[in-house]
Amino acid sequence: MRTLCFMAFFMAAVFVLGETSRRGLDYFSVNATTMIEDYLCAILLLLAGFLTWRRHRLAPTMMLAAWAYATGGMLVPFAAHLEASLRGITFRADHPHEDVGSVVLKGVIWLICLVCFLASLRLGDSDPTLRS
Repeated sequence: MRTLCFMAFFMAAVFVLGETSRRGLDYFSVNATTMIEDYLCAILLLLAGFLTWRRHRLAPTMMLAAWAYATGGMLVPFAAHLEASLRGITFRADHPHEDVGSVVLKGVIWLICLVCFLASLRLGDSDPTLRS
């Protein structure tokens, strides 16, 4: 449980700092949806981490929901960038297919989210104090 709580706080920071440093706040005027998705993910992860830290009865549900959102939210960017890289075609100007580092980074972030999602499926079962 502590690991999931730590990872929720850590990945919230990764989503906010990564998105802001990569695109800058001016990107809101270009594609607000992309920015809002990452910031909403960070808010959900922070809320899940806080509820888990406080041992709130809704912590397992919130942790599961937050990691599910993060996993689903990272799947499309990772898969689309991977496909573009494999095909050698740039689908979006801000996602050049030659940028293998971004593909790897998105894959690592998605894998972390997936592992945490799967671990959060068992969170309520492993800690009986969270079921009250």
